[in-house]
Amino acid sequence: MRTRLFLAFLAVIVVALISNLIYEHFISRDFEDYVSGTREDKLYWVLANVEGSYVDDTWDIDALQESLHWATMLGFDVSVSDFSGTEIVTTKTVIDHLSPSMKRRMQGIIDIESAEGEYESYPLYQGGREIGTLAVRPLKRSGSIEEKDSIFKKRGREFLIISFIIAGGGALFLSFFFAIFMSRPLNKIKSAVDAFARGDFSIRVPVESTDEIGRLAKSFNFMAEALQREEALRKHLTSNIAHELRTPLSVMKAHVEAMIDGIVTNKAEGLDNVRMEVEKLIGLVEGIEDVTKAEASYFSRKANADISLSAFITTIIAKMQPLAFTKSLTIELVPTEPVFVKTDTDKLEAIVQNILSNAIRNTSNGSVRIHYGIKEDMFFIAVQDTGIGISEDKQQLIFERFYRGADSTGSGLGLSIVRELIDTMGGRMDLKSMPGAGSTFTVWLPTNKEA
Repeated sequence: MRTRLFLAFLAVIVVALISNLIYEHFISRDFEDYVSGTREDKLYWVLANVEGSYVDDTWDIDALQESLHWATMLGFDVSVSDFSGTEIVTTKTVIDHLSPSMKRRMQGIIDIESAEGEYESYPLYQGGREIGTLAVRPLKRSGSIEEKDSIFKKRGREFLIISFIIAGGGALFLSFFFAIFMSRPLNKIKSAVDAFARGDFSIRVPVESTDEIGRLAKSFNFMAEALQREEALRKHLTSNIAHELRTPLSVMKAHVEAMIDGIVTNKAEGLDNVRMEVEKLIGLVEGIEDVTKAEASYFSRKANADISLSAFITTIIAKMQPLAFTKSLTIELVPTEPVFVKTDTDKLEAIVQNILSNAIRNTSNGSVRIHYGIKEDMFFIAVQDTGIGISEDKQQLIFERFYRGADSTGSGLGLSIVRELIDTMGGRMDLKSMPGAGSTFTVWLPTNKEA
């Protein structure tokens, strides 16, 4: 990335240099055109004045000398010849006829000896008849347009070089600065990826901005957390599964060996014991599948849906009524005002269904009541039972995987699944319970309701 940034700035420098060269070329050409035009205007003025010095078919020497005097002031070394080619007057003769003071002033302005190069000849006309020839070549004059042209070109080249040094140096500095500045967070992400490759899933990248790199860091952290959770789940499940499977498998092995050795003579009873252990294993496997699905829900980002809590809970109650009937329990939905929320319905259904199932399983008589509501940006669903209750020292343990109380008949995974799902949805759960007085599980979740 640094190389690409450096090359990009280098390309900018090259483009700027080419642009300056083109600009300097056009400016110089325009100035040269201006200088050439100005010289031609002066030359035409000299030609007109010289031609005006020819009066009545003869040259007015005084007027001609005056014209050459002005031509010299304009920076021309001039020579006038008649039609036969005889030289009549020159700049040198004009200067020689000046008074000493005027001559000194002229020499202070114009270097008479500076004329170089060949003369350019221009025919002189009057009344359509050629009357002579004007020969012209430039003189060096202090502050002349040619001198200004030279100074302008020199300054233009100096400006080009200085601007290139400033722009080029600045661009190089910025290229190194941005290369280092922009690559720093990417280097942090790269270091984190290298740590991942070594098996360290605890690494996180600081999110320092909200631009593309910041969003990349945020996505990386989400991936890191997901992989860390998955790795922890794998290790935890492997350990728990080995522990939970050992007991029913040992019991099944003992029953089968007892029947083979003839210790158990009633094989129907022995097979029934084996069947019960198999059912425990099936329930355990189903519970593990539920935990896996709950963990997988962390990775899935399903679109939330608008629901009515009363209608949603009523549907779940209808599914759980057969289980409640087997224990002669009633499920009551406390009527409240209509509440509409936006949430992940699949996860919410699993949460409410597991809590309600747990309440029915641990309640032998009475009823299970459900009520709901909304406070600020959170909504709640509370499930209250009249069951055996939970002592304070056990209230945190019930959310651990595979934990079962002394009187529990479940797999010990239901409430663990609930906690995983609630954490995934960004909510929390409150528990109020006393032994012999029942329990109340309250789930708080964000409404995600758009204003």
